[in-house]
This record gives sequence, structure tokens and C-alpha cells, in this order.
Amino acid sequence: MIMEINFNGKSVFLTGGSRGIGKAIKDRFIENGAEVAAPKREEMDLSDDGSVRKYIVKNSEYSPDIMVFNAGINLISPIEEIKAEDLIKTYQVNLFSSLRLISAFVKGQKLKGEGKIVFISSLYSMVSREGRLAYSSSKNAVTGAMKTLALELAPFNIMVNCIAPGYVMTEMTKKNLSGEEIESISRSIPTRRFQTEEEIADLTMFLCSDFNKSITGQLIAVDGGFLCR
Repeated sequence: MIMEINFNGKSVFLTGGSRGIGKAIKDRFIENGAEVAAPKREEMDLSDDGSVRKYIVKNSEYSPDIMVFNAGINLISPIEEIKAEDLIKTYQVNLFSSLRLISAFVKGQKLKGEGKIVFISSLYSMVSREGRLAYSSSKNAVTGAMKTLALELAPFNIMVNCIAPGYVMTEMTKKNLSGEEIESISRSIPTRRFQTEEEIADLTMFLCSDFNKSITGQLIAVDGGFLCR
């Protein structure tokens, strides 16, 4: 049987949909018939809790069938130089804003008796590197929140999961890494290549589709086998 995923009649709320992985996810949802709300920063600044609250009040009747939280920031700093405001901002964008929005919008899913929630996390929720204290710890916190939400919402047939992209060939990657650096990283990945934005979008589509009836509470890496080393 060939799976034909469609989201006709489904509403999707997406953060970070303007570029990269988020844009690939948005485009794929639209291609498959979904109505997507992907607010830009002018509509809702995720780093500002007041802005998030205002967006919720303005859209108090909104009840998306699917929620995907892709937006995130990575402020790099060694422990002795990290600023409290940077820690707070990282957690606000990467975790707190998502939980605020879920708290507001999940009521509709519970009333319908079904729904899907996906966090786009990171390999840095499982491994890390120097200077990533704020980012890595916030992504670990996202995993903990996801598991708790999966337990709380399972009785309402709401599936909650995390996707952890590996090294993805985005425009930002091409801008920040030299050809030699990309080649070196590629050699460290068992499949010998970076993942694509579309591969992350593909898994998101499956987890948010009607084919997913029991996968919940999972952190799924799309990394070409990198974590196996």
C-alpha cells in the first residue's frame, strides 16, 4: 500500500516558518492541502512573552489540528561569559513560548479528541559541544516537556513528539561553513552527507498525519546515523 498523506481540511500552527527547515515544513503542509498559520516576527515575537500573550488573546478562538514548533535560537558563549539575559531569551524562544501557545491552543484538540504536536529539536538535546550551554540545556528541557505532554494528552488521542535534525544543508549552513568544513563534517556522518530540509519535513508530515496513531513521547533523530558512533 502506498501512503498518500493529505491534510485537507486540517489547520496547522507553525513557528519559524520563514526559512530553512520551517519553510520546507510549511511548503509541504500547503502542498498536501493544509491551511497553515505561520506568524512572522512582526505578528508575534517569541522572545517577548508579552507579545506571545497578545497573539493568543487576538486569536483566542483559534483551534489548530496540528502544532509544529520549529523556531529556535542558539546563543554561543562559554560558561564564565554567559549572560543571564541570554539564558532567559534562549529558554523563552526555544521552550517557554511553545508551552504558552500549547496551553492556549490545545483545548480545541482535546475537545475534538485528536491532535498532533511536534517540536523540532536538535541533536544537541542528546550530545553537545563547547559554548552551547543555553542551547543544549534548553533542547534537553524541550524533550522533558514533550514526554510530560505526551502522557497528559494521550487520553485525548493527541500525539506529541520531537524531531532531532542532524547536520542539515540549509542556506545558513552554506553561509557559515566553508567547503572544506562541510566535507569534513560529511565524512563524520555514516551516510557521508548532510541531511536535507525536505527529509525533516517528510518525517514531520508522517508524525502529523492520520497514519500516526500510536507514536507519541518520542525523540526521533534524522541524522544519517551520526549518533551511532
